[in-house]
Amino acid sequence: MLKTATSLMIHRRIPFAVKSLPASNLRAVQSVRYLSFNKERLEFDITSDETDKPELFDDWGSDLDVVSGRIDRVRRERKVDETGAASGRGKRKRAQAVAKIRDGEGEITVNGRPHVEYFSDWGHRAQLLVPFEVTGTAGKFDVELELKGGGATGQAEAARLAISKALQNFEPNHRTKLKREYLLTTDIRRVQPKKWGRTKARRAWQWVKR
Repeated sequence: MLKTATSLMIHRRIPFAVKSLPASNLRAVQSVRYLSFNKERLEFDITSDETDKPELFDDWGSDLDVVSGRIDRVRRERKVDETGAASGRGKRKRAQAVAKIRDGEGEITVNGRPHVEYFSDWGHRAQLLVPFEVTGTAGKFDVELELKGGGATGQAEAARLAISKALQNFEPNHRTKLKREYLLTTDIRRVQPKKWGRTKARRAWQWVKR
């Protein structure tokens, strides 16, 4: 009987499945209606009336380690400075970016210049706007970017990561949307160095038979 009972799901008060018992034990448990289990004492508490409330289950959550087994989510706090601005850092290849955002009208400056002058390619300009489009905050923040190292593509993607982290620090509720689009993940890919005996990292010389 105990072997069959242990296969049942363990809860505070569980209707006893009489049909799951062998036929020889059905008569002995026809009056049994509820079964309980104490993890520490390793004993069963069988009651035949719904009104019976075993005292050992007053703190049943601690006995079954239900609370201790859960992973509590970390509540992120809003991180802004004295001026009300949030900052974030990002990297991509050899480029590094630092972004500061504050409430504004959507102006973006890169190294003291408007982003439309700093980035001539439309694709690079669009990279800076992706975090705002995802979070639905386009035109609500002013952005100050400091970029160094790398080329235009690396700087644009580093700036996108920096802006995403700054948005997360300004409003932690945006983290879910940004993380779903992989905007908070650093791209660790790098260019491999050239190997001896080859033209590039993998490219070999053209083979000529004669």
